Amino acid sequence: MSAKMHVLHICCNLAGSTVFPQMFEALRDAGLNQTVFVPEKRAENLNRNRPRGVLTHCARTVRRSDALFFPMKARRTVPVIRACVDLGGVTLIHAHTLFTDGSIARRLSAQTGIPYMVTLRYSDMEAIWRAEPHLRPMARRILREARRIVFLSDVSREKVLSGWFKAEEGAALREKTAVIPNGMDPAWLDGRAREEPSGPVRVGFAGLLNARKRPLDALAAVHAADDAGPRHYVLRACGSGPLQAKLCAGLREGDAFLGRVQGMEGMKAFYAGCDVLLVPSGAETFGMVYLEAMSQGVPVLYTRGQGFDGQFPEGEVGYSVLHGDVGQQARRLDEVMRGYAARSARCVAHAGEYAWPNVASKWMDIYARAHR
Repeated sequence: MSAKMHVLHICCNLAGSTVFPQMFEALRDAGLNQTVFVPEKRAENLNRNRPRGVLTHCARTVRRSDALFFPMKARRTVPVIRACVDLGGVTLIHAHTLFTDGSIARRLSAQTGIPYMVTLRYSDMEAIWRAEPHLRPMARRILREARRIVFLSDVSREKVLSGWFKAEEGAALREKTAVIPNGMDPAWLDGRAREEPSGPVRVGFAGLLNARKRPLDALAAVHAADDAGPRHYVLRACGSGPLQAKLCAGLREGDAFLGRVQGMEGMKAFYAGCDVLLVPSGAETFGMVYLEAMSQGVPVLYTRGQGFDGQFPEGEVGYSVLHGDVGQQARRLDEVMRGYAARSARCVAHAGEYAWPNVASKWMDIYARAHR
């Protein structure tokens, strides 16, 4: 089937992502015939992050003035795609976001008869859906007409099917859905299981220092756990953002703020200095930071009801925590330390399941099913 398939990816977020180039390169290695089209807004991003060995077209078809006028983006972009991409052999269009890419894919599909599928991500489900209710009819139309719908987690799928559609229609749509998580570079998979720390428990926080990621909650939870005893907990945080000054002002003796850490080796060094990862985000489509920590043998505390929740049974690699409940997060820090060595070993073992070659095989399967 892979020799007959030719997937056209529409991916407006290629320039700012590490996930998409890795995904397209993994699909290349899996034998997929594919073309990538990037509807870009900024001139400086043209040709940035191009996947190696994959035919990629970039064009400035999106304007800042478009903002949330997604039909306008589609009307401007589709003629460009038809002019620069040989659609003769394309058998499936894959929109990698619901609103921008999905509106383009739907319009292109209507003109050419090529079926499309769509993946839902954070901006689709949280930022745009919640803030712009007038766009909901368009979103529902895109999903209804898609050949397949892919979510990054079961939690995300349930949120959309039960919250965006009436029960009967949600149940019908379920038949064409799949859950495929983000993959990770196999180079991450060099971590080893840890023994229970003999000194202070170093709780890591990695991410944007903003209201959505909740770094101040992580700081407060670490201090609450430390005050409750008997273990000694300290925070090790990295990142940047508007809450940096408040975070630094709240640090205690033993806590550390490392600033912005970049690159895989830099992050591996960061995780080497952590015993647990706590990122109690208010909203998360998936959360690659949890997988990265796991690959280095670091158990994780992740937000209940958000993307990573449900990937594993409670306690397997860590625990879910309630968004905004600092006291509960502090108690979970104590829980995650029980049976620490075995849990750390499970983290390393499970991280390997998310290596891009394994995830790419799931995509190949869903592409094949979308052709039936």
